[in-house]
Amino acid sequence: MKAWWDTLSTRERGLLAGGVVLTLLVLFYLLVWEPFQTSNRRLRQSVAEQRADLAWMRQAAQEVKRLHGIAGAQPTDGRSLLTLVDQTARAAGLGNALKRVAPQGDDKLSAQLDAVEFDKLIPWLGALEHDYRITINSLSVDRTDIPGQVNARLVLGGRP
Repeated sequence: MKAWWDTLSTRERGLLAGGVVLTLLVLFYLLVWEPFQTSNRRLRQSVAEQRADLAWMRQAAQEVKRLHGIAGAQPTDGRSLLTLVDQTARAAGLGNALKRVAPQGDDKLSAQLDAVEFDKLIPWLGALEHDYRITINSLSVDRTDIPGQVNARLVLGGRP
């Protein structure tokens, strides 16, 4: 290689050296600089998206806290779980279907509803959970011979 280099004229050596330097610069740009810049742009975009997500999550957390405060502040007038379930069932039009309500300790009770309209049962259970923060520990629903009516057995837990 050295012998070949020595046979070249000064002008050819300069052109060859310049070509090698130019090739190295192009390779550096294509293999190092451009991928680095692309990655940098992608990371900046990702950070911006994550900051937007964080801002949304903080806003949603504030909304959850606000709504939890509203739901937690629902008045129960000091009513017991048994009284609350009985009164809300009657108010929802389930009084005739409510056959048995029995306490199971201080913070649980079991209830039996026979031939209850399914379309009235589900909103009542939702209201118990949402408005009074009563949890449904177990629920068993069986179909009856009458369309739209079910027999339901449930265990409800007291407010946390």
